[in-house]
Amino acid sequence: MRILVFSDSHQDVESCISVVNRIIGIDMIVHAGDHASDAQRLARLFSDIPVNYVLGNCDFANAPKDLVFTAGGKKIFLTHGHLYNVKNDLEYSCLLRRAKELGCDCAVFGHTHQSLCDVKEGITLLNPGSIRYGRTFGVIEIEDGRLRAAVCNT
Repeated sequence: MRILVFSDSHQDVESCISVVNRIIGIDMIVHAGDHASDAQRLARLFSDIPVNYVLGNCDFANAPKDLVFTAGGKKIFLTHGHLYNVKNDLEYSCLLRRAKELGCDCAVFGHTHQSLCDVKEGITLLNPGSIRYGRTFGVIEIEDGRLRAAVCNT
């Protein structure tokens, strides 16, 4: 399973569209907020690909603040991150605590516009950065019960 991960597109949905059109074998798209309306547009344009998304601190769309979903047998916690102090807590303790409470294997977030791919306390943390400002996105691959994540440049 291959999941494309975007965040902080801030109305630069064209960059997201370009990546979706370029990457082969996409099974799901995830958007960690700012602007959830971009994720809604992706869902309309690529109706054959499931799209999960949450609200960011700059959003007014109708979407959840947090979302937990299962993909390829792995449980993923999706949030923008502003509610978990990700800009100031460089250990991501609030985010990790919530991901653990929910029994998740991976926590996807945004908000900082800085990409991150790390494993802490057995939980994969993925911040794809900003597709608009940093020209980065994330990819999660789940195969044979193993989750791998990476940050990519456009």
